[in-house]
Amino acid sequence: MKNIQQFLKASLGLAFMAGSLMFTSCESDVIDLSPVNSLTDETAYATPERCKLALVGAYDAAQCGLYNGSYSRGYPLGSAIIMQGEMRAEDMVNRASFFQYTYESTHNASSTLNNITFWNASFEAINRINVVIAGEQEAAANGVLDAETAKQYDGELKFLRGVIYHYLMVHFAMPYNLQDQNSGYGLPIHTEPINTMEGIESGVNTHRSSVADTYAQIVKDLTEAAEELPTSNSDNNITRATKGAAYAMLSRVYLHMRQWDKVIEMEDKVKACGYKLEADPITPFTNYTTNSESIFSCENSANDNGSVNGAMFSMFSCRSGSRYLVSMSPLLVNDTRWLQDDKRRSEYIISSEAPESTIGSYNYQVYFCDKYRSSTREDYTPVLRYAEVLLNSAEAYARQGNINAAVEKMNEVRDRALADAATQSYKASDFADKKAALEAILFERRVEFLGEGIRWNDVHRLAADDLCPTGGVPAKVKWTAINGKGNNGFGIEMPACGLALYPYTDRRFLWPIPVDELLYNDVLAAEQNQGW
Repeated sequence: MKNIQQFLKASLGLAFMAGSLMFTSCESDVIDLSPVNSLTDETAYATPERCKLALVGAYDAAQCGLYNGSYSRGYPLGSAIIMQGEMRAEDMVNRASFFQYTYESTHNASSTLNNITFWNASFEAINRINVVIAGEQEAAANGVLDAETAKQYDGELKFLRGVIYHYLMVHFAMPYNLQDQNSGYGLPIHTEPINTMEGIESGVNTHRSSVADTYAQIVKDLTEAAEELPTSNSDNNITRATKGAAYAMLSRVYLHMRQWDKVIEMEDKVKACGYKLEADPITPFTNYTTNSESIFSCENSANDNGSVNGAMFSMFSCRSGSRYLVSMSPLLVNDTRWLQDDKRRSEYIISSEAPESTIGSYNYQVYFCDKYRSSTREDYTPVLRYAEVLLNSAEAYARQGNINAAVEKMNEVRDRALADAATQSYKASDFADKKAALEAILFERRVEFLGEGIRWNDVHRLAADDLCPTGGVPAKVKWTAINGKGNNGFGIEMPACGLALYPYTDRRFLWPIPVDELLYNDVLAAEQNQGW
């Protein structure tokens, strides 16, 4: 919102102009309709084509909001949130200043633009979604949209809203099983458009809901989306929401809610939608536009992406044209549980001797994530893959004590990467109890979802787990602790972390609500996260 009041008071006159609120130059690259800069609120939904353009505008708001009010960075669902999810966790190392606040947990409510942008862009996208929902419903009532199309659009928009709210929850609120802490604060829930003075007043008087109530709203959005969405989308089956995408996101949400039966149920529903693993684990990334495993991704193009300062290729890769700013951590690369002949070692990570022009002068190997290879920054941002649904289900089975089923699901994902599955595949007898099986599943998630931002989701939800607690923000290797040390800390004994664990009781476990929101919103100012 750039907070609700500030953003909308500044643009209230534009809020009635669909071209200003819902259509930007990015959308014109996706669907060529005109004149998009002269549509009033009354005409924005006057034709099916304009209704579709409004929907595309909502996707664009989710894919790439403005950073510092001027340029793209990939919030709330685009490339930047993937990097934030990695920088809050321990399997990658920040080498520069871009994500230093996040990586070292030195963020605050006023000076950390990445965190502030995520909040602002998320609520701007939520409001745009709400505006479009209302407009599309009116178009359906006026006979502009047929009932089936209107239902699909409604499902797509609710899906986006549910996903955005969940990403906000894992950064600004306590885990579901700790919902009585931090005053029980979840998020302010907005399901109505804020595009009038009355709406502004209502918006700035909206209190934070409880963690339980926020999750209930997320489940409601995703459940209704699943009922309304088609099994496939002819426009783009990966970057447009489908029934399987809603079920897959519910699988993730129920995992956070620790509703194991529901997690397993969602796997069955996703599978029924036709998704399956690719034979090679790298295929969803090298063939990101068309594969059987990617359930939902945010679309990027050469002209519409997180920019050189935010795209995944720019930050993670060491290929020509990248920036070498985030490397792999020895905490993961040196872990002996990750077999040396696992295919994902050669496909997911790449070694390089970084040039002097990057950071200092050195002549030793550094390892980087190699999932994102488009030098024009066109890689889709992965949000949901079938591999996650299977590993969610594996964890749910393990929690229930069904080790056989848990290992079967884990092996579906792991075996395709093994050099010799006949001898290296797990057996239920390999695990003494469900805790041992769960530890293996959680490590498998770290390897499988490397560079996809999911590790922080797991760290957050497992902070006070009964079997495998993460404890809070994990200990991490600091770049200065390994820079210039032998082979950069890889292939030798594990280096000292340099950054200590911060327990979930520490204020740094949650991000603070940005100060610019609090200056204009007395309600949220009184409901800031504890310690900030």
